[in-house]
Amino acid sequence: MMEHSRVTSETGARPTMGRKDNNTTPYTCLLLATTAATFLTFAGSAQAQSDTAMIARNGPVQNVRMYNIQAQPLASALISFGKQSALQVTAGGELLRGVKTAGVHGQLTPTQALAQLLSGTGLAYVQSGNGTVILTKSAANITLGPVRVGGSVVHQNPTGPGVGYVAINTMAGTKTDTPLTEIPNSIYVITKQQMVDLQAQNVQEALRYTAGIYTEQRGNYSNGCASAGSCGGIVQRGFSTSQFIDGLMSESYSAGETAFLERIEAVNGPASVMYGQTTPGGMINMSLKKPTDTPLHQVSVGFGNWNRYEATFDYSDKITKSGNLRYRVAAMGTTQGTQVNNIDYKRVGILPSITWDIDKKTSLTLLGSYLYTPGMGTNYMQFPVEGTLYRSPYGQIPRSRFVGNKNFNTQETRDEMFEYQFQHRFRAC
Repeated sequence: MMEHSRVTSETGARPTMGRKDNNTTPYTCLLLATTAATFLTFAGSAQAQSDTAMIARNGPVQNVRMYNIQAQPLASALISFGKQSALQVTAGGELLRGVKTAGVHGQLTPTQALAQLLSGTGLAYVQSGNGTVILTKSAANITLGPVRVGGSVVHQNPTGPGVGYVAINTMAGTKTDTPLTEIPNSIYVITKQQMVDLQAQNVQEALRYTAGIYTEQRGNYSNGCASAGSCGGIVQRGFSTSQFIDGLMSESYSAGETAFLERIEAVNGPASVMYGQTTPGGMINMSLKKPTDTPLHQVSVGFGNWNRYEATFDYSDKITKSGNLRYRVAAMGTTQGTQVNNIDYKRVGILPSITWDIDKKTSLTLLGSYLYTPGMGTNYMQFPVEGTLYRSPYGQIPRSRFVGNKNFNTQETRDEMFEYQFQHRFRAC
């Protein structure tokens, strides 16, 4: 077939207008081309046009013909179909390129014959009216272009604050940078954002909604987490928990200041293989703040019940232009009364740290912590039932009554700590 020309439906015949064969029915195949694409129009002549008008009036069901088209390329088969039917078939040249048909045989209507002719070719037809149909790709065979979904995986610091409420990696389970999904233990991470949203004043409040942990068994202590077996009454799977700071066991009664923490990790179940002698219920690990890769400048103030006032300061930046030497200073101060006179909670503290990136795989971090707590806010006094819950002829005892000596046993504590962390990656992470 050639573009921009007229050809007859019989091979070898000259293109002569008005020529008739022995059947006295002229057939012409018209090939049209446009600037956008090449279109093929297959139709009959005068007799076909009259049949088309009849189809438009009465429908294709009444126009049953005998079709005998052998298996061949679809383009030539459509030429034969145009001879034997009253339908004009239009198709884009690119649709017919390389497509073959199994043919059609039998007494059929034009639309039935065309459907059989297109069977298995991946093409379908759409009737446009006036006996004309247009070939298109079958909806079931339309192949969409490739869809590229891009994304970048950013490694998350296993001791950092996490992203929102989500922490991906941890050091608590294996003492190595390992994804949480690859650790057989049940580990729950309370991120920094979660602590902020909960407005947790201590570790117990931060762990209130953690599975397998029961906090504040003996009330809420204003100080952080206490030592193993005490820890503010935290029970983990039925046992008193063990307290760790950056993976090292701590016996401090005033450690765990939330203003100095990046995250809190609860490892449920025995962890003696990795951490030595711990309680069967599990352990609580607290990660201290360390220098960040990007500048950080935060100052906050707050107030609450019982004349609570607090202020925090968190500042991190680079020392050298390259950023291989960075520092961070976190400080806090809190004062708060209680329902009992002369029992107050007061604390000030500072946490300076510095990180030196020796090379891309090696770093050294030095940090120190100082916490001074002149008042723990703990009330050990006991009152009789009569005069408190029940009326007494001797009068009522107010809840604010202090029956001790305020100048004796002031519950003053000082915590000083120094820590260093040397890290080296033996392979790319």
